[in-house]
Amino acid sequence: MNALSNILYPQEKKVINATMQQHFIDHLETSVDWNKVFGVVDSLYSDDGFTSNADNFTRATAVERALDKFSGLVRVDQDGYDFTYGEDKIELKMGQNLFQKRNPFATKKFKVKSFLSEKKTIEDYRTQKTFDYMLVLDLTARRVVVVGDEYARSLYEEGADGAMIKLDIGNYYECEIGTVEPVIPPTKLSDAIEKCIEDYLDF
Repeated sequence: MNALSNILYPQEKKVINATMQQHFIDHLETSVDWNKVFGVVDSLYSDDGFTSNADNFTRATAVERALDKFSGLVRVDQDGYDFTYGEDKIELKMGQNLFQKRNPFATKKFKVKSFLSEKKTIEDYRTQKTFDYMLVLDLTARRVVVVGDEYARSLYEEGADGAMIKLDIGNYYECEIGTVEPVIPPTKLSDAIEKCIEDYLDF
């Protein structure tokens, strides 16, 4: 728990939340097949069949599906959160090279909420609870970090078209997932999609 939690939580609730967060972190560190998750990531982002911005949605969906299959998290893709872990709601944020090279403890700013899809302000997002934990994946560095909901929202900054966040040391818990040895799927997803489309149109 961070120092802010001492202000935000009564003692009893703080203990409960700390226990729940530790269970989630323990699960991420011991029960997820990160070799397969990041194997899927490596395959998707080296797939020369994906060439347009429209393919980014396909890749993101495939990574979410990989997490669902290899992590024990349940993909629900609801407004404001992407997974559930028991009763907890998990918001997933991921990207390549999220952590800075000059300061490996800090991320670049990345978008967490969009102003385009909803008519809301930065203050609306700071006060609205939609998830319990934010799960952040650096797809390049293969780093996995967790931020509690209340603390994450306190870090929101206004961007050009949405709420942005930048994480720095002390803002997050980094999971110890060990050395990742990626297990690559035997088929490129772009090839599988192309074959499915050809079969679909064969009538």
